[in-house]
Amino acid sequence: MKGDVINESPATNFVNNLSGKIAGVNISGAGGVGSSARIVIRGESSLGLQSQPLFIIDGVPVGNDGTSNTGSADYGNSASEINPADIESVNVLKGPAAAALYGSRAARGAIVITTKKGTNRKGVGVSFNTYMFGTKVGRLPKFQNQFGQGNNGQYEGSNFGASWSAYPSGNNDDYDESWGPRMDIGTTRAQFDSPTTNGFRGGDVAVNNRGDIIQSPWVSQPNNIKDFFTTGKKYYNNLAFSGGNEHGDYRLSLTSLNEKGVIPNNDLNRYQVNLNSSYRLSKKLTSSININYVRQTSDNRPDNGYGRNTFMYFFTWMGRNVNINSLKRYWQPGLEGIRQFQYNYGENHNNPFFLQYQDTKGQNKDRVYGNIALEYAFNDHLKLKARVADDFYNDFRPMQWAVSTVDYESGRYEIVQIKNEERNADFLLTYNNTAGNGDFGYNLSVGGNRFDNSGHSEDVAAPQLLIPGVYNIGNTGTALTGSSSQFKKRINSLYGTANLNYKDYVYMDITARNDWSSTLPAGSNSYFYPSVSLNGNLKSIFNLPEVFSQAQLRGSWAKVGNDTGPYALKNTYNYASPWGSNYALVGTGGLLNPNLKPEIITTYEIGTAFSFFNSRLGFDVTYYNALSKNQIISLPTVQSSGAGSRQINAGEIRNKGVEAVVTIVPVKTADFKWNVTLNWSHNTGRLISLVDDGIDKVDKIVQAAPGEDASIQARVGQRMGSIWGPGYQRVTDEGPMKGQVIIFNDSYPRGTTEDIYLGNYHPDWIGGIYNQLTYKGLSLNFMFGGQFGGKFVSRFYNKAAGAGQLEESALGRGARAPGTEYDAPYYIPGAAQMADGSYQPNNTSTDGTYSAGVYGTNARYFIKKPLDHISEAQLFSSTYFKLRELSIGYSLPSKWIANGKFVKNVKISVTARNLFLITPKSNKHFDPEVTTATDGGGLIPGFENMSTPSTREMGISLNLNF
Repeated sequence: MKGDVINESPATNFVNNLSGKIAGVNISGAGGVGSSARIVIRGESSLGLQSQPLFIIDGVPVGNDGTSNTGSADYGNSASEINPADIESVNVLKGPAAAALYGSRAARGAIVITTKKGTNRKGVGVSFNTYMFGTKVGRLPKFQNQFGQGNNGQYEGSNFGASWSAYPSGNNDDYDESWGPRMDIGTTRAQFDSPTTNGFRGGDVAVNNRGDIIQSPWVSQPNNIKDFFTTGKKYYNNLAFSGGNEHGDYRLSLTSLNEKGVIPNNDLNRYQVNLNSSYRLSKKLTSSININYVRQTSDNRPDNGYGRNTFMYFFTWMGRNVNINSLKRYWQPGLEGIRQFQYNYGENHNNPFFLQYQDTKGQNKDRVYGNIALEYAFNDHLKLKARVADDFYNDFRPMQWAVSTVDYESGRYEIVQIKNEERNADFLLTYNNTAGNGDFGYNLSVGGNRFDNSGHSEDVAAPQLLIPGVYNIGNTGTALTGSSSQFKKRINSLYGTANLNYKDYVYMDITARNDWSSTLPAGSNSYFYPSVSLNGNLKSIFNLPEVFSQAQLRGSWAKVGNDTGPYALKNTYNYASPWGSNYALVGTGGLLNPNLKPEIITTYEIGTAFSFFNSRLGFDVTYYNALSKNQIISLPTVQSSGAGSRQINAGEIRNKGVEAVVTIVPVKTADFKWNVTLNWSHNTGRLISLVDDGIDKVDKIVQAAPGEDASIQARVGQRMGSIWGPGYQRVTDEGPMKGQVIIFNDSYPRGTTEDIYLGNYHPDWIGGIYNQLTYKGLSLNFMFGGQFGGKFVSRFYNKAAGAGQLEESALGRGARAPGTEYDAPYYIPGAAQMADGSYQPNNTSTDGTYSAGVYGTNARYFIKKPLDHISEAQLFSSTYFKLRELSIGYSLPSKWIANGKFVKNVKISVTARNLFLITPKSNKHFDPEVTTATDGGGLIPGFENMSTPSTREMGISLNLNF
């Protein structure tokens, strides 16, 4: 993929630019500026859900530390800092064949990036690119606007749940759900933002002379969620200087990214410098340097997930009558810095604006990465290259919680500092020549690499602030808490390659590599992995007619080993709080394994590529089959053993699939050209075996459980990515009601006592269509992408529907006459189980009021009980299609710019990302692409856990070349 394609509409996170453009590559992400992206190539091959590829820049691996969380804030992964403006091309290597070139860390594929370089030219070339984007929040959940805050149709405000205040309790004003009176019928009520007789607000309950509340109109607030979000702004600028002569070349690139997100007080500022240069020191010796400096800062990285410190959690409960603009003044008068203002104090919520402006998670990160190389040419055939590369960052994260924050009433201040360094030193001796009068060509290489990775982190916190609003570690009202850790890891490698070709008929590549890892036992730390690939040029072999532009048949086989993280062999002790006057150490919770073996991945693939009519029509199809075994996993153990888990080698996963790429040039004239590229892929991963070692026989493990009840489980014989959890108990008897949900005599359905299979988070297929149209100086580029199939479980839907917020919660009561919504019982549809064991319809109403039947309940439980702790009810389809990118550009004719004497090229474009989204009717609430949960180790697919909504972008760009 050319860099120009990526730069048509650059994303803040470079990885998102690849979405939908490459067959077999699936990308998901999290909302928020600078948040992480998860990229999986050819399906999950890890029981630990760690299937990220390696990133290679100009032949050198660079760090990509996955999702980097502190608490529940997402600080992004290192790959997001790659600068699109410096990219010449991107090549995705799929499968373990990539590992033969770049080591075991590329066992799950590699993203190979070639950066721009200077060229031999007269004078200095200058390019300037600027982009200005406006950003809006994308799809939001659909809310009902008929009923407001309260319970059982009753609500009247007084102290709004603040039992500690001087004011009496109101009528259900401590209730944070929307099961209250009908709105928009001309009534008035005492509310949190109603004026008082003394000029305050009703919710100013910490003010002793607040006064009496003056009732205000009881009306709906249809945009109260949308109004929380702002219009984001993104400014991206790149200035590059380049040049060269017969002795060397250079390119210096300066880039700035300044972005304010749609979430209030969420920003990202990134400044980058890149120098890429080479110089011939003599006729035989050439030097090169590629160095990058990245400075990244943020005032606030919002928290994600289910908890009182996330804004999406707040929206789960916020009453539909709440005007969110009334919460922007988030301090109570006269108590600034002491007491936050809220619509409800009884359920311990935090004002969302208070969260965003006072409880911040900042970042100051400095990163330097690059390499220095020397290449010596002994003669025209033999050369030696030596190179040293380094990637170092220092990430400082100050975090503050203001006084009156729920769970931190006295405030809190914490600082986290993370340092990480990755160093690669390698050499490569290469010999190339021909034989047989030039018919046979060969390129032989031998080399070695030393990889060193080390890190250090420190975390110090003032658990309570002595002086409100002063955020300093010294300002603590109690003893400081802290922790620190460090690690080191080394891999030594030797490798060789042979690239052979005969005429233009056959090409063969053979590789062999051996790694020695410090993280494996001394007797098992060496692992050898070879690969072989063969490519036949059928056009040349069979002398095919001119209608064939290309005809190739290829196949490959590869085997690769993989290690584990540092300190996974022997149990050690950690520091603990003293026991009286005695110092204390505590053991780790799991049993480590000093006899671990390397993981082994074996794969083969076969493919073909044909193009016709001077490359006007082409297709490329690949079938692959990969087996991963000896995975390093933790198995739970009985607590009486003294350990919660034990680590072993186990598990075999087989991934197989098909990838297809079709290229079409429907129109090609002197002035007009239309290129179409379609990519499609299907992958199936299946767990072949787990553990049967004579000690344990295990046929399933829980891989992740970020929600309440459902989990991702790997079960022998089943697909990877399977979601399991409680389903509905259903009628099994033959008859007209077979399969219906059972309604028991307590009026409610029940979940199954055992987990059932709910679906798979992997789509059945993913694909994209990229169009490029050019007419003289005018260009139009647009791309559709998406996926079909797959499921996810939504925690927001479960909680928000049960809290009376979503459209579904107006079912039944919305159809009843005003004033009667909470009178008669509601009857949940399903099969009522009668005393004699027979079944009959539980709901017999036909007018949408659900007011007649067998077993009835109240309005709240009518909605809530069929959802709570029944994961089947929380399932949504992951199918979606979206217009990912759109760009309309115009390059000014040279005669308009003085025939290019000074300005060589001027291009003006209108660009956009994620303009529209299409999902099945069953999913009107979420963008499946961002329905991921987060933890300290990465993004977890298949679970919407109060996910931040996706965004839409639109802007203009200007590209100048001098």
